[in-house]
Amino acid sequence: MKPKVKFGFTLIELLVVIAIIAILAAILFPVFAQAREKARQTSCLSNSKQVSTAIMMYVQDYDEIMPIAVSYPNWATWASLVTPYIKNWDIMFCPSGGQRLQQTWNTPPNQNAANWQFFVQYGYNWVYLNRSQADCSDFALGPSYLGGPPTGLAAIAQPAGTVLLTDNGMKTPDKNVGTSLSYAPATLTADDACGLGGWGLNATLWFPANAKATSDYGFYYPRHAEGGNIAFCDGHSKFMKPGQLAAGTDWNINKTQDQVHVIDRSQYIWDLQ
Repeated sequence: MKPKVKFGFTLIELLVVIAIIAILAAILFPVFAQAREKARQTSCLSNSKQVSTAIMMYVQDYDEIMPIAVSYPNWATWASLVTPYIKNWDIMFCPSGGQRLQQTWNTPPNQNAANWQFFVQYGYNWVYLNRSQADCSDFALGPSYLGGPPTGLAAIAQPAGTVLLTDNGMKTPDKNVGTSLSYAPATLTADDACGLGGWGLNATLWFPANAKATSDYGFYYPRHAEGGNIAFCDGHSKFMKPGQLAAGTDWNINKTQDQVHVIDRSQYIWDLQ
């Protein structure tokens, strides 16, 4: 009588298979994560484009005048002003952006559009699109609480080369939470506008929730592969890294905001020239 033959894997063979699976997982999981983030980046770019289109529709309806960044005394932000042109409020927030409200506001009574308008994750180039004179003589006068009067579209010499919105978020106290505003890199040292700060290491900046937060990039937030999505005043959007967005200045990550200056106006994409 023939002995029964047992078929199966030895312990060593099983360990080899497990090791191969572990190696494949280690290789593929980061690839899958990168693919998911790339999809979120593309969705964010679409959001940026849609929000910029809404702003351009607003501009056409209001005699080609850009929105007020923060109005007074009703405390409406530009995001609130363009809401009628947006069907889905969710496009005001980046898919990679995390929570929508500062932690201290993140309770059911505060979770509404009236408060979310202060924390949207696309920041408006308020320094130049609500430009105040360099001597600050017209800062926060009339309906504009921040900056000067809203800029007319005709005053923007190169709409396709002038920043309208950036991916937006703070460094502290709540990482990724938006502020609705973006500061131009050389705002603090500019000779053609009055501002409250600019790009600089751990810079403390004001935003319209009547609060302050820190940022290295003037509330621009490079959350996508060390870069972010930028919308321009002609309505188009594209991905840019910090160095590209700070073109025309002497900015680097180690400088404080009072050390950043415009050195080439022809390359500076924030002002109206």
